[in-house]
Amino acid sequence: MISTPKLSACLTLCLLTAASTRADEPGGGRIEETSTGIHSFAPDGSSGESVDLPAYMERIGPVATRWYQHVQTLANPWFEGREPGTPGGRRTAEYIAWHLDRSGCLPAFDSNDNEMINAMWTTDDAQGMSWYQPFDFNPGRGTRQLEEGQVRLGETDLSENDDFTVLGNSGSGTFTAPVSFVGYAIEDGPDGYESFDDATDLEGRVVLMLRYEPIDESGASRWGGESFSDHAGLNDKFRAVMDRGAVGIILVNPPGASYGRRGLESFRRSRRFRPTMDMPVVHISKEAADAFLAEADEQGRDMTTLRKLADEGQITTFDFRESVPAQLSTRVDNGLRTAQNVAGIHPGRGELADEWLVIGGHFDHLGRGYLGSREPDSTEIHYGADDNASGVGSMLLLARRLAEGDTGEDDRRSILFIGFDAEEAGLHGSDWFLDHCPIEHEQVIAMLNMDMMGRLRDNRLSISGTGTAEEFDEMLPRIVEPTGLVVSPNPGGRGPSDHSNFYDRDIPVLFFYTGDHDDYHTPRDHAWTMNPEGTARIIDLAGRIGEEMLTRPDMLTFKSSTGSGTARRTGAQVRLGIMPSYTSDLETGVLIDGVSDGTSAADAGLAEGDILLRWNDTEITDGSILMQELLKHAPGDTVTLLIRRGSDDLQVPVTLKSRDESS
Repeated sequence: MISTPKLSACLTLCLLTAASTRADEPGGGRIEETSTGIHSFAPDGSSGESVDLPAYMERIGPVATRWYQHVQTLANPWFEGREPGTPGGRRTAEYIAWHLDRSGCLPAFDSNDNEMINAMWTTDDAQGMSWYQPFDFNPGRGTRQLEEGQVRLGETDLSENDDFTVLGNSGSGTFTAPVSFVGYAIEDGPDGYESFDDATDLEGRVVLMLRYEPIDESGASRWGGESFSDHAGLNDKFRAVMDRGAVGIILVNPPGASYGRRGLESFRRSRRFRPTMDMPVVHISKEAADAFLAEADEQGRDMTTLRKLADEGQITTFDFRESVPAQLSTRVDNGLRTAQNVAGIHPGRGELADEWLVIGGHFDHLGRGYLGSREPDSTEIHYGADDNASGVGSMLLLARRLAEGDTGEDDRRSILFIGFDAEEAGLHGSDWFLDHCPIEHEQVIAMLNMDMMGRLRDNRLSISGTGTAEEFDEMLPRIVEPTGLVVSPNPGGRGPSDHSNFYDRDIPVLFFYTGDHDDYHTPRDHAWTMNPEGTARIIDLAGRIGEEMLTRPDMLTFKSSTGSGTARRTGAQVRLGIMPSYTSDLETGVLIDGVSDGTSAADAGLAEGDILLRWNDTEITDGSILMQELLKHAPGDTVTLLIRRGSDDLQVPVTLKSRDESS
């Protein structure tokens, strides 16, 4: 059997040999005068080695050939790396729709409200329907950009980066308004601590706010022990002043704090702060705050004095001189993009027609590395052949197989074939679909997810979600056995792909995956690195599974499974085994959204809802810091994690396992 890597080597050798004939033999070229016409020009031979590509493609069969054509096309520069909201992304959706149409599918969405049509529609009903489901999404902290920021306090213009920065969750706005001091802006702290009183009204005012929470004379938190407590988070503070009518926020670090971040936050780093505001939010230095207070505070107090009063709870909100206003001007591009899912349906029949099988995969990739690239300084096109032209091609081949294999007899479930957009930015497309879909989740028998399935090696395939339906224990070994594939089962229903959103809504899932490689999320993920013959075998397996699900009389029985899911490569030798929350509004720390069985985290007793605050002596402010720490370690290392569980802070020793041992 000729594997694709060997085929690629032959092709490359052939091209290099031909090139050397032209370029490496100076003086060897010539012009021959002949009477040959253009239609009769046909040289007899060729130079260099060659490979019989037509014979290879004929041998591997039509499914592998068609699949490879899909991957070559979708990983072509014309699609520009399939970044959401770009012409290349839209071309990709059109490509998928074109092929679904030719497989006999019907467009899945009502063009008026983008909701999905029901299973009993026919071609005659499809007029005015759409293949596309547009939605807006924010890729997150990587795309919000600061366009302008100006601050004037009283008579003083502040210097950007020296005296102030605009925070990454700031909105846009320009105005002049009086200022109020709100202390730590805490609504309900321990022992009745309160920064506001019942009469507090911040309507039309800018607030000056202390970061974190009350500290003692040594600079340590009065409430959090070795770290800050939950009351230090900015989310509740920002909401508290927003709910009281504030039109702008000025944040300042409490002078003398012994831990917490020093200096001014950059716009880039603070893009992770929540909530995203619709007003200017700036961070100023202690020196800038003291200069303002010298003008604005009637008692002439400085920032340290006000901080101490706030520490003791001796002051609540009060107003500064009306004659010393704040002038704030910010303009922020919030990075909002319009993406679109693309889907078609093959209607079912009889008593099973209102039940569904979903087969899908994401079609977006990284463009020129707009986020998530393992080569962050690269501006080359990230072609995304394996991730995830491979899954899109597989979905399109399954649409063709399952539609053509429909005999028109017997009861049969409906099928939704769907390409998800904006997966790389956080599974946005599948999440939007599930939140805006008239199908009851209980009517979906299962979701088959096609993502990174183009590099079958050693005949080995990973299938995640094998523990998410009771019937899989009997069904899967029986269906896998005649294929000859060696399947590594992963019972967990969660993982870094769209099936996670279906699992979280109690839908059984199966995720087909051929594993990590060094080209993942780099410009080197090219079509010629694929294994079309191997993927054709996986498509056959998925087709067998789908055919049984379409006609079995009973629905599958969903089962919760916390077993280890498939983790993408990060470059680290070790894996902790937690799923961090992507929606946490903590100012510092990482909220654990789940723990995979058999991993270092599970062995150490970490649990969903714990907050990871410190790794040995390093404060874990967000997931990027956690990843930096993981990269430093080898299997067998023991680290001490500071975990907040409820109101308790716990020191937890964790012995790190290798990625392979934790998978």
